[in-house]
Amino acid sequence: MSAAPTAKVVVPLAYEQRADAAAAAVLRQLVAVIVANRQGALAGVDPEFLHKLRISVRRSRTVQRQLASVFPPLELPGFRSEFRRLQRATGEARDLDVYVLGFEALQALVPEALRSDFAPLRQVLGHWRMTAHGEMMRAVDSRRTHELLADWEMLLESLVELPTDDRPDATRAIGDLAGKRIRKAYKRVVRIGRSIDPSSPPEALHELRKKGKELRYMLELFGAQLHPPEVVDPMVKSLKALQDVLGRHQDREVQISMLRSLADEVATLPGGPRALMAMGVLIDRLRVDEAVAREEFLERFAALASKEQHQLVKKTFG
Repeated sequence: MSAAPTAKVVVPLAYEQRADAAAAAVLRQLVAVIVANRQGALAGVDPEFLHKLRISVRRSRTVQRQLASVFPPLELPGFRSEFRRLQRATGEARDLDVYVLGFEALQALVPEALRSDFAPLRQVLGHWRMTAHGEMMRAVDSRRTHELLADWEMLLESLVELPTDDRPDATRAIGDLAGKRIRKAYKRVVRIGRSIDPSSPPEALHELRKKGKELRYMLELFGAQLHPPEVVDPMVKSLKALQDVLGRHQDREVQISMLRSLADEVATLPGGPRALMAMGVLIDRLRVDEAVAREEFLERFAALASKEQHQLVKKTFG
């Protein structure tokens, strides 16, 4: 098991390198990170192991989507489906880690006199966290997951040797292909962001967050190695700032839903009625912060979608 959780992936790439070879090199390293964090996630010694494992699964899925044309079209869908299953199977455990470990921060949103009333809620969250971790462990350590990673590595090892008739971008220069995908992903992010207004549902901001992550992962895994850092680094910084506020907005939405879903169970415990009252106050505070995050989104998105940034992306990745 790794001494500390890791998610860092830096694979040396050359602009004219075959796209399939470059994709395989990056994805092999991501598999290595998943494996390096697996035992820590199973042991539960540090929630960051599970977090880093999930980041590598998401990054793998991004490469599978963005560079799909370098893979055999008949084999890739099965792997994409299995990586999606793995991400979903680990999601609830990670969410509950965040809730339990950040419980004091949630309590701090309500008046001090109410904070001690949350004990029944914390008890219920702890129970659900244990249950979710049991399900996560079964999924991560299952034969199905072990076979998935082994089969995926085998495909990556042999990828450049496979026929290219049905892989139209396999031999294309990775710098050119990654640049095209980054440019397209950026335009999609801008298009989604510009369509969001005060009446847009939370799902619209969540979709923007997901597409922003894809763009950031492509910049980190490929753009940083193949394109000027003076362009890539500020874009990554802007995306992180945008994702921070979008993440806060989504967290508040999910936390409100979670609190409401646990109300009946909390009510049956000693001190439950007082906990429900405190939870109601907390929901109100979360709604206020959710609205603040939506307002902050506009400012952070404006920097990423500016005319100057658009021209820079076109010039750099065009």
